[in-house]
Amino acid sequence: MTKNIELGEYVRPHDGETLSGDVVLTQQENGGVFAAVIDVLGHGSEAHEVGVRLRDGLSAWAAASTVPDPECAIATLHDTAKGTRGAVAAVAWLDFGTLEGWVAGVGNARCRIFSDKTKTLEFSDGVLGQRVRTTRPQALSLKPADVVLLFSDGVTSRFGPRDYPSLGLDPAPTIALNVVRRFGKCLDDASCAVIRCK
Repeated sequence: MTKNIELGEYVRPHDGETLSGDVVLTQQENGGVFAAVIDVLGHGSEAHEVGVRLRDGLSAWAAASTVPDPECAIATLHDTAKGTRGAVAAVAWLDFGTLEGWVAGVGNARCRIFSDKTKTLEFSDGVLGQRVRTTRPQALSLKPADVVLLFSDGVTSRFGPRDYPSLGLDPAPTIALNVVRRFGKCLDDASCAVIRCK
Protein backbone atom coordinates (compact mmCIF):
# COMPACT_ATOMS: atom_id res chain seq x y z
CA MET A 1 0.00 0.00 0.00
CA THR A 2 1.39 3.45 0.81
CA LYS A 3 3.38 4.74 3.74
CA ASN A 4 0.32 6.36 5.38
CA ILE A 5 -2.71 4.21 4.44
CA GLU A 6 -3.21 0.46 4.57
CA LEU A 7 -6.12 -1.57 3.16
CA GLY A 8 -7.56 -4.91 4.23
CA GLU A 9 -10.53 -7.07 3.34
CA TYR A 10 -12.12 -10.36 4.33
CA VAL A 11 -15.29 -12.21 3.26
CA ARG A 12 -16.83 -15.32 4.80
CA PRO A 13 -19.87 -17.08 3.28
CA HIS A 14 -23.00 -18.18 5.14
CA ASP A 15 -22.57 -21.55 6.89
CA GLY A 16 -23.08 -24.34 4.35
CA GLU A 17 -22.22 -22.16 1.34
CA THR A 18 -18.94 -22.04 -0.58
CA LEU A 19 -19.56 -18.65 -2.23
CA SER A 20 -20.69 -15.42 -0.60
CA GLY A 21 -23.24 -12.84 -1.71
CA ASP A 22 -21.00 -10.29 0.00
CA VAL A 23 -18.11 -8.90 -2.05
CA VAL A 24 -15.44 -6.36 -1.12
CA LEU A 25 -13.46 -3.90 -3.22
CA THR A 26 -10.26 -2.19 -2.04
CA GLN A 27 -7.99 -0.40 -4.51
CA GLN A 28 -5.71 2.59 -4.99
CA GLU A 29 -7.15 5.21 -7.31
CA ASN A 30 -6.43 8.82 -8.25
CA GLY A 31 -4.21 9.79 -5.34
CA GLY A 32 -6.21 7.91 -2.77
CA VAL A 33 -7.83 4.65 -1.77
CA PHE A 34 -11.29 3.41 -2.63
CA ALA A 35 -13.13 0.75 -0.62
CA ALA A 36 -16.57 -0.83 -0.77
CA VAL A 37 -18.61 -3.57 0.83
CA ILE A 38 -21.50 -4.85 -1.31
CA ASP A 39 -24.10 -7.19 0.21
CA VAL A 40 -26.33 -8.82 -2.41
CA LEU A 41 -29.73 -10.00 -1.22
CA GLY A 42 -29.66 -13.74 -0.57
CA HIS A 43 -26.77 -16.19 -0.45
CA GLY A 44 -24.87 -18.68 -2.57
CA SER A 45 -23.63 -18.76 -6.15
CA GLU A 46 -26.35 -16.62 -7.74
CA ALA A 47 -25.88 -13.85 -5.20
CA HIS A 48 -22.12 -14.14 -5.65
CA GLU A 49 -22.42 -13.66 -9.42
CA VAL A 50 -24.42 -10.46 -8.91
CA GLY A 51 -21.88 -9.26 -6.34
CA VAL A 52 -18.95 -9.79 -8.70
CA ARG A 53 -20.79 -7.91 -11.43
CA LEU A 54 -21.42 -4.96 -9.10
CA ARG A 55 -17.85 -4.97 -7.77
CA ASP A 56 -16.34 -5.06 -11.25
CA GLY A 57 -18.58 -2.23 -12.45
CA LEU A 58 -17.67 -0.09 -9.44
CA SER A 59 -13.98 -0.85 -9.86
CA ALA A 60 -14.04 0.23 -13.52
CA TRP A 61 -15.92 3.41 -12.62
CA ALA A 62 -13.41 4.27 -9.85
CA ALA A 63 -10.44 3.73 -12.19
CA ALA A 64 -11.97 6.10 -14.78
CA SER A 65 -12.92 8.85 -12.29
CA THR A 66 -10.63 11.83 -11.84
CA VAL A 67 -11.88 12.32 -8.27
CA PRO A 68 -14.37 9.67 -7.13
CA ASP A 69 -17.74 11.22 -6.28
CA PRO A 70 -20.10 9.57 -3.75
CA GLU A 71 -23.30 10.25 -5.66
CA CYS A 72 -21.79 8.79 -8.85
CA ALA A 73 -20.49 5.74 -6.96
CA ILE A 74 -23.97 4.92 -5.65
CA ALA A 75 -25.55 5.69 -9.04
CA THR A 76 -23.09 3.31 -10.73
CA LEU A 77 -23.99 0.52 -8.31
CA HIS A 78 -27.72 1.25 -8.66
CA ASP A 79 -27.61 1.17 -12.47
CA THR A 80 -25.52 -2.01 -12.52
CA ALA A 81 -27.90 -3.72 -10.07
CA LYS A 82 -31.04 -3.06 -12.14
CA GLY A 83 -32.71 -6.31 -13.16
CA THR A 84 -30.98 -8.27 -10.37
CA ARG A 85 -32.14 -9.36 -6.91
CA GLY A 86 -30.68 -6.11 -5.54
CA ALA A 87 -28.03 -5.23 -2.98
CA VAL A 88 -26.98 -2.79 -0.27
CA ALA A 89 -23.54 -1.22 -0.04
CA ALA A 90 -21.14 1.11 1.76
CA VAL A 91 -18.40 2.91 -0.18
CA ALA A 92 -15.57 5.19 0.93
CA TRP A 93 -12.75 7.19 -0.61
CA LEU A 94 -9.75 8.73 1.19
CA ASP A 95 -7.04 11.03 -0.17
CA PHE A 96 -3.45 9.87 0.46
CA GLY A 97 -2.11 13.32 1.25
CA THR A 98 -4.86 14.92 3.31
CA LEU A 99 -6.52 11.82 4.84
CA GLU A 100 -9.80 13.46 3.88
CA GLY A 101 -12.59 11.91 1.86
CA TRP A 102 -16.13 10.62 2.14
CA VAL A 103 -18.31 7.63 2.91
CA ALA A 104 -21.75 6.88 1.45
CA GLY A 105 -24.12 3.96 1.41
CA VAL A 106 -27.52 2.44 0.85
CA GLY A 107 -29.38 0.09 3.17
CA ASN A 108 -28.08 -1.79 6.19
CA ALA A 109 -24.39 -1.84 5.33
CA ARG A 110 -22.38 -0.07 8.03
CA CYS A 111 -19.40 2.20 8.55
CA ARG A 112 -17.60 2.48 11.87
CA ILE A 113 -14.73 4.87 12.55
CA PHE A 114 -12.31 4.17 15.38
CA SER A 115 -10.55 7.38 16.41
CA ASP A 116 -10.42 9.32 19.69
CA LYS A 117 -14.08 8.34 19.83
CA THR A 118 -15.88 5.49 18.09
CA LYS A 119 -18.48 6.62 15.58
CA THR A 120 -21.01 4.46 13.71
CA LEU A 121 -22.48 5.74 10.45
CA GLU A 122 -25.72 4.33 9.11
CA PHE A 123 -27.29 4.93 5.74
CA SER A 124 -30.79 5.59 4.42
CA ASP A 125 -33.05 2.69 3.54
CA GLY A 126 -33.01 1.36 0.02
CA VAL A 127 -32.06 -1.47 -2.29
CA LEU A 128 -29.64 -0.91 -5.15
CA GLY A 129 -31.30 -1.71 -8.46
CA GLN A 130 -34.78 -1.19 -7.03
CA ARG A 131 -35.21 1.92 -4.89
CA VAL A 132 -32.56 4.35 -3.70
CA ARG A 133 -33.11 7.62 -1.87
CA THR A 134 -30.92 10.64 -2.42
CA THR A 135 -27.36 9.85 -1.36
CA ARG A 136 -26.21 11.71 1.73
CA PRO A 137 -22.44 11.29 1.85
CA GLN A 138 -20.60 12.01 5.05
CA ALA A 139 -17.21 13.68 5.09
CA LEU A 140 -14.16 11.90 6.47
CA SER A 141 -11.27 13.78 8.05
CA LEU A 142 -8.87 11.30 9.61
CA LYS A 143 -5.51 11.31 11.32
CA PRO A 144 -2.75 8.73 11.88
CA ALA A 145 -3.92 5.65 13.84
CA ASP A 146 -7.57 6.11 12.80
CA VAL A 147 -9.34 3.04 11.39
CA VAL A 148 -12.40 2.97 9.11
CA LEU A 149 -14.42 -0.24 8.88
CA LEU A 150 -17.05 -0.93 6.23
CA PHE A 151 -19.03 -4.09 6.95
CA SER A 152 -22.17 -5.96 5.98
CA ASP A 153 -25.07 -6.78 8.28
CA GLY A 154 -23.55 -10.24 8.64
CA VAL A 155 -21.27 -8.58 11.20
CA THR A 156 -22.91 -7.43 14.43
CA SER A 157 -22.71 -3.68 14.92
CA ARG A 158 -22.46 -4.02 18.71
CA PHE A 159 -18.73 -4.14 19.21
CA GLY A 160 -16.32 -1.51 20.37
CA PRO A 161 -12.69 -0.93 21.36
CA ARG A 162 -13.03 -3.01 24.55
CA ASP A 163 -14.11 -6.00 22.45
CA TYR A 164 -11.04 -5.68 20.19
CA PRO A 165 -8.30 -3.86 22.15
CA SER A 166 -5.58 -4.27 19.50
CA LEU A 167 -7.72 -2.97 16.62
CA GLY A 168 -5.69 0.24 16.30
CA LEU A 169 -2.41 -1.67 16.25
CA ASP A 170 -3.11 -4.66 13.99
CA PRO A 171 -2.42 -4.50 10.22
CA ALA A 172 -5.50 -3.79 8.11
CA PRO A 173 -5.81 -7.36 6.67
CA THR A 174 -5.68 -8.77 10.21
CA ILE A 175 -8.36 -6.33 11.38
CA ALA A 176 -10.70 -7.36 8.54
CA LEU A 177 -10.18 -11.05 9.31
CA ASN A 178 -10.69 -10.62 13.06
CA VAL A 179 -13.79 -8.45 12.72
CA VAL A 180 -15.51 -11.11 10.60
CA ARG A 181 -14.28 -14.04 12.71
CA ARG A 182 -15.10 -12.49 16.07
CA PHE A 183 -18.26 -10.56 15.30
CA GLY A 184 -19.66 -12.27 12.18
CA LYS A 185 -23.00 -14.10 12.25
CA CYS A 186 -22.82 -17.76 11.17
CA LEU A 187 -26.21 -17.68 9.47
CA ASP A 188 -25.33 -14.86 7.09
CA ASP A 189 -22.58 -13.87 4.68
CA ALA A 190 -20.15 -11.56 6.48
CA SER A 191 -17.61 -9.11 5.08
CA CYS A 192 -15.38 -6.25 6.13
CA ALA A 193 -13.19 -3.70 4.36
CA VAL A 194 -10.61 -1.74 6.36
CA ILE A 195 -8.88 1.57 5.75
CA ARG A 196 -6.16 2.06 8.36
CA CYS A 197 -4.23 5.31 8.68
CA LYS A 198 -0.65 4.83 9.83
